Amino acid sequence: LGGMGKTQIALKFAEDVSSQYGYVFWVDATNEDTISTSLKGISSIPSAKTADVDGTPESVLYWIASLSKE
Repeated sequence: LGGMGKTQIALKFAEDVSSQYGYVFWVDATNEDTISTSLKGISSIPSAKTADVDGTPESVLYWIASLSKE
C-alpha cells in the first residue's frame, strides 16, 4: 500500500498532539525483530539512560508506560 500517505498522516498527527506529550517514539513494526531493535534504540536516549533503562525491549516498554505518571 505504498504511496497512500500513511507516513504523512502519522507525521501530521504527531505534530498536532506534540504539545500534549513529552515524547513521540517511532517504532518500526515491520516484524518482531524491527520492533525489538526500535525499542532497544529508544533505550539510548538521554532520558531513558537517566532512568537506568537497560537495553531490553521489556524495560523500555515499562519505562514508556511510567512516563504518563510523571
